[in-house]
Amino acid sequence: MTLQGSMLSRIEGWAESHPSDAALRERRSDGSWATVNWVEYWASVRRVGKGLMTLGLQPEECVAIVGANRSDWVICQHGINAAQGIPAPLYTTLLPEQMAYIIGNAQSKIVICDDQTQLDKYISIAKGDSPIEHIITMDDLGSTDPRVITLAALMAKGDSVTDAELDARLDAVKMDDVALLIYTSGTTGLPKGAMLTHRGIELISDAVGKTFPVLLETAQRAVSYLPLCHAAEQGVTNFSGLRTRAETYFCSDLTQVKDYLVEARPTFFLAVPRVWEKFEAALRGKLAEATGIKAKLASWARKTELEAFKKESETGQPVTSFKRNLANKLVISKIKEALGLDQLLVALSGAAPISVSTLEFFASIGLPIHEGYGMTETSAFASVQPYGRLKFGTIGKPLPGVEAMIAEDGEIMLRGINMVKGYLRLPEKTAELYNEAGWMHTGDLGAIDEDGYISITGRKKDLIITAGGKNVAPAEMEGYLQSIAGVGQAVVVGDRQPYLAALIVLDPEALPELEVASQISGLSDVATAARNPDVKRYIEEEMQHVCNAKVARYQTIKKVHVLPTVFSVDGGELTPTLKVKRNIVNEKYASEIAAFYAEGTPATQSARA
Repeated sequence: MTLQGSMLSRIEGWAESHPSDAALRERRSDGSWATVNWVEYWASVRRVGKGLMTLGLQPEECVAIVGANRSDWVICQHGINAAQGIPAPLYTTLLPEQMAYIIGNAQSKIVICDDQTQLDKYISIAKGDSPIEHIITMDDLGSTDPRVITLAALMAKGDSVTDAELDARLDAVKMDDVALLIYTSGTTGLPKGAMLTHRGIELISDAVGKTFPVLLETAQRAVSYLPLCHAAEQGVTNFSGLRTRAETYFCSDLTQVKDYLVEARPTFFLAVPRVWEKFEAALRGKLAEATGIKAKLASWARKTELEAFKKESETGQPVTSFKRNLANKLVISKIKEALGLDQLLVALSGAAPISVSTLEFFASIGLPIHEGYGMTETSAFASVQPYGRLKFGTIGKPLPGVEAMIAEDGEIMLRGINMVKGYLRLPEKTAELYNEAGWMHTGDLGAIDEDGYISITGRKKDLIITAGGKNVAPAEMEGYLQSIAGVGQAVVVGDRQPYLAALIVLDPEALPELEVASQISGLSDVATAARNPDVKRYIEEEMQHVCNAKVARYQTIKKVHVLPTVFSVDGGELTPTLKVKRNIVNEKYASEIAAFYAEGTPATQSARA
C-alpha cells in the first residue's frame, strides 16, 4: 500500500478518483500541448520505479537528476521514490566539477538527464573517480555509450518486474524516511544536501490547504518554471500541486513564463521577487505611455482598488462598491487578462524579500501577493501571509505546525516537523543547524509583532559593520532604492567603511518609466542610461526622500554608482532563482566599490552626514 500522506499517495489517489483529468502539460515543438492524465502519470511513475529496480537501485540510494522543467522530470522523481530511492536534483547551470562533487556526496550510481549538454557532463564525470554506473536520458540522444539507456527503454525493461515487487518497496517506506535531497546553492561554501522527509513534505502540503482553503474547492492550474531542483518550485509543483490536484504546465525557459501564463491561466502562481519586479517594470512602462484621459482613468482605477484592498486586509471583510466594480470593469480586469492572471486565486512571492512598493503596485491592479518565507531547510515554506489578511512588510505567520521565536541576538528560530533531518553525510554542519532545544537557525534577523506576523530585518551573514561599529542590515535600504523608477536592483556596500554606498542596476523594461519620471529622454538602453549624468543625479535626488529620509543617520546612502550592465545568472551575479550573490558582486565590482572610498571622492553632498 502506498504510504498515506506521501506525494506518491496523492498521485495514486487522483489516478483512482480522477483518472482522465489532465495532470501534466508541456509544449511540443509545433506549439501544441502534450498532456498526461492522472492514471497515465501514476502508471509511468510505477514503470520508472520498476526500471530502476532492474538497474540495481537499492532502498535509500540516491539518484541524481538534472534537466529543464518537463513532465518526464517529475515522473522520474516520483519513480525514484516508488523504488524507495531518493531523488538528488542538480541545477542545469552547474559545471562538471560542481556536479561531480554532489554526485560523489550523494553516491549516485544512477543518474538521469534530459539533453546532450547534461549527458556530456555526466560522461566527463564518469571518466574520473565517480560512482556513476548507469545514465538515463529522457530523450533518445543516440548515445552508443554502454552505460546510457533511454527513459523509454528503462520503462520497457521495468515491465519485467512484477507489481508485487514494486509494492513491497512502497510498503516499506516510512514517513520519517528521506523523500528528497535539495542541495543548497553553495554560495557560502560547498553545497549541502538537505534531507527532506515524507512527513515534513506532508506538513507543507496540508498547510497549503489550511492556509488557502479556496485552493481545495476545485482542481487548480499552475505553471512550473523555476528550477525543480529548488525547494520553492518543489513546493509549488509537488507539495502543494499534488495536494490541490493541480494541472501543471511546464515551462522549460524562465524567460518565456509570460507567454505560458497567458495560455495556462493559472489559479495558483508563485514568483521570486525578481520575476514580480520584471512584470511590474513592464507594466509601469506601458502605463507611463498612456496620456490624457486614459492615464487619468488608469490612475483612478488603481487608487480605488488599492484603497479597497487595504480596507479588506484590515477588516478581513470583502469590500464591494460601485466605484470599485467600475474600476475593475474599465481597467483592472483588462490588465489582469493581458497578463494571463485573470483567474488567479492565490499569488505568492518567496525565496527573497520583496519591496512594499512592488506589493502595493500589484494590489492596485487586483493581484494581492501573499509573501511567504522559507528555505531549503524548512522543506520550502515556513510562514506565509494569511489568505485575505495581508500585512505588507511582513512574511506572514508560521504555517500550521510550525513554531517561530526570536533569539537574543535577533535571529529568527524555527521548529517543526518540516525542518530537514540534516545535511547528507555532513554531521558537523547538521549539528550547527539546530540548537540544543531543537530550534533551527535560519540566519535571518527579524521580529514578531503582537498579531504573530514575522518581519525580516536582514541576514546575519549580510550584516555590514561600518567603521563606526554600527551593524547595518542592507536589505531595508535596498528595498527603498529599488522603488525608484528605473531601478531593477541595488546592492548596498560599506563593510568596515566610514559610510554606505550602493551599486545600482537599471531594469531595461523600466526605462520608459524612468524617462517619464525623470523627464530625461533618449534612454535607449541600460548602458546609455548609466552613462547619462542626469540619470545618476535623478537617482541621488530620489534616494534622499525614498530611502535616506526613512532610516537612521548611519544607514543613509552617501554614494551610488550606476552599472552599465544588468545582473544575470550567466554573469554569475544571480542564482538560478534570481537572488543576488553578494560575494560574487563584491568580487566582480571590487574596483567600483573601492572607488566609493578612494581619497579625493567625497560623499554626496546632498546626503545626510
